[in-house]
Amino acid sequence: MNASGLFASAYTDNQGKHFVGWFDQHGKLLGSVGIESRAHDLCYVPHDNLLLAFSRRPGRTMYVIDVKENKIKQQIDSGENQHFFGHGTLSSDGKLLYTTENRFDDSYQAYQGLVVVRNTNDYKVEAQFNSGGIGPHQLAMLKHQDTLVVANGGIHTHPASPRTKLNIDTMKPNLTYIDIHSGEVVEQVTPADHQLSTRHLCLSGDDTVYVGCQYQGAAHHIQPLVFSHRRGSPLEALAANEAQWRSFKQYIASLAVSNDGNTLAVTSPRGGVVGHWDRHSKTLQKIETKIDCAGIAPFKDEFIASTGNGMLATKELRMNHALHWDNHMITM
Repeated sequence: MNASGLFASAYTDNQGKHFVGWFDQHGKLLGSVGIESRAHDLCYVPHDNLLLAFSRRPGRTMYVIDVKENKIKQQIDSGENQHFFGHGTLSSDGKLLYTTENRFDDSYQAYQGLVVVRNTNDYKVEAQFNSGGIGPHQLAMLKHQDTLVVANGGIHTHPASPRTKLNIDTMKPNLTYIDIHSGEVVEQVTPADHQLSTRHLCLSGDDTVYVGCQYQGAAHHIQPLVFSHRRGSPLEALAANEAQWRSFKQYIASLAVSNDGNTLAVTSPRGGVVGHWDRHSKTLQKIETKIDCAGIAPFKDEFIASTGNGMLATKELRMNHALHWDNHMITM
């Protein structure tokens, strides 16, 4: 389990107001801060005890939240004609923040995505470079290399019509590795089907990347949705049969590796299921039913999951806060 035993997630209450909250291993809400717009994912800055909350695409705001003081310390706007994609990650020393962002204008041109680098002192922009594809979403810092891995979903959108997918027939998703010093792409892999949008990912302790996809093709097409990747190798689909993949309804939300490194868990709010794979055999161990599940984080020798109807659940805990937890949960 993480050292503090604390977790955090964005959520929305029954009046439609948006918050970032943090809670303990028993599901007790310890604090929360109201925010103006819905957040997607969070990032914890341990040396300052801060939570960073990133606006849901195509939001343009990042909130810097002081956990001890229970207040917003700073509000950061994206650059002109840019918006956030809801995710960020820290450098290994915690001094730099990397966020996925998009450049847009009135032309509706599909610009390549951006990775924007800010310091964690005053959150000023230090650099930015191309993400290696259109529609970058989640990213992570490899533990044993000065390298970022970015899931470029391949889908072109525009803030004028934010939920409209403008290039489904021609989308080109990929998983891209970027050298953080030069900003250069050092490796890139693509799924076999160009409509498998690579959206969310997580890392294991040995820097194996697990990526979850959201399929944009016909509803009756069954595709593998979870892949593993090691640098220098092709993407490898995790094992499941057609009926099992069908239960995920073509949509993976969050992924997490257990503290002991043996299990990968993924959520599907559309399917209302959580899938558990053995990391070593890459075989599916079980599929649990959890209605509208989205967030997942390692907890002891298992996982804690959150749902859109307010549930926090483990083997031992089922607590309903009557809140709408957002797609991601992090450890603090």
